[in-house]
Amino acid sequence: MSTLAAPKPYDRVFDGQRHFRTLLQCTARPGSIGHLGEAALDVPSQLNRGAAFIALTLFSGDTSFYVDQGGESTLHFIQRETGANPTSAPRADFLIFPYLQQSEDRWLDGLRQARLGELAYPDLGATVVFQVAAISSTPLPDSLRLTLTGPGIEVETIVFVQGAPEAVFESLREHNAEFPLGVDAFLTCESIAIGPCVLALPRSTRLQWD
Repeated sequence: MSTLAAPKPYDRVFDGQRHFRTLLQCTARPGSIGHLGEAALDVPSQLNRGAAFIALTLFSGDTSFYVDQGGESTLHFIQRETGANPTSAPRADFLIFPYLQQSEDRWLDGLRQARLGELAYPDLGATVVFQVAAISSTPLPDSLRLTLTGPGIEVETIVFVQGAPEAVFESLREHNAEFPLGVDAFLTCESIAIGPCVLALPRSTRLQWD
């Protein structure tokens, strides 16, 4: 008989507060990988739990969101669970991109439309959420090696991302070239060993990759 305990159901207060602290820590220390824990949550097949936890933590009835190729089940799930309003990419506060390995021209077009904010109100820039295969502080097969520099990083931080085309980071670099205008980003993955994880890439972070 297995001695592994089943994950506890997602708790909107306890898990929501814990995930919010994790997202804040990851944003303050770009390159750190946040572990979101093994809370049990039934999510649509298009979403990993990392992206779903971000939506449950940050979305509300006062926010709008866009899901690229997410399907009706994903839209209904997010709208039902958070009260947020689906909209087009240029109008969205949050944009979720589940399928980076498919239809690059389509999702890249949506990403390029993300709102950058205004000089007087840079906080109006959008937040984008990408689903990737894996995130690690050690090398991964067929991965991109990201070197991060900027605020919150002493010298540089290196992370490895699997399942994200270079076009993702090229677009983020273009969006954030005129800081404080730009977009903030989260990368999420579903790790078999440690559960859902998140990597924050604030608009102030400078990216290099190979």
